[in-house]
Amino acid sequence: MDTVVLVRDGVYAVFVPSLSLWPPSARAALFFKRLAMRLLRALTAATGIALVLSQQSSAQGTRQFKDAWFWGLKTGGLSYSSATTSNGGAPLIGAEWLITRTNGGLYLSLDQAFIKTTGSFRDRDSVSVPYDRMVGLNNLRRFTIAGMIFPAQTRNMHPYFGGGFVLNQVGGVALSGAPTRTSADSISAKKTAFSPMFIGGVQARFKPLSVFVQGSASPAQHTFFYSTPSTNQLSFSLEFGIRYNVGSSIDRAR
Repeated sequence: MDTVVLVRDGVYAVFVPSLSLWPPSARAALFFKRLAMRLLRALTAATGIALVLSQQSSAQGTRQFKDAWFWGLKTGGLSYSSATTSNGGAPLIGAEWLITRTNGGLYLSLDQAFIKTTGSFRDRDSVSVPYDRMVGLNNLRRFTIAGMIFPAQTRNMHPYFGGGFVLNQVGGVALSGAPTRTSADSISAKKTAFSPMFIGGVQARFKPLSVFVQGSASPAQHTFFYSTPSTNQLSFSLEFGIRYNVGSSIDRAR
């Protein structure tokens, strides 16, 4: 929303509408703009730290990107929707493993997103009349597995793309009021969802660590709490982190 500028007695006053009055798309855009700026600052700081550490360690410098096993840590943010939130944003942290070969590899990740919102499910009252019942939702756990390809590799820069599946699970569901005969089954059915996902990013090699920036997208399942059934939405994430080459992913003959 636009700012309002008032002039009175030659004095300018600028009023910015409360963030709660912004449309959902504008709030989501602002969240990811701020997230991108923070990730850029973190990337700059991490790059400087890595350059300093490179004077002290050469362990990773002797290891190639291909045929390697990387362990990583990351942070970032993702988009989500619910019964009361449209195009919201939430911070996340995670740990991951990347196993590389010459032209491809395998990616595994465990993430935790910090969310507090309200969802809904279809329940029935004492006379079996259906209605939408609201529940409190807390956090999101995510497990990702994807196959990767590594095009246009250089010595120190490693772009990558991939696709796979993500398992999403609501961290906690708070039901207000007494449960019904069908509420437990309805909540369980909407608490977990599988979805295809696509990922892309770039990894920069330093000593002793590598830094990376990546993004992912997956369609939101209508049967999941973190979705809006009336629309076809994609859930996006933007992440930054570090990876360490722990050694070869090939059991070489001795």
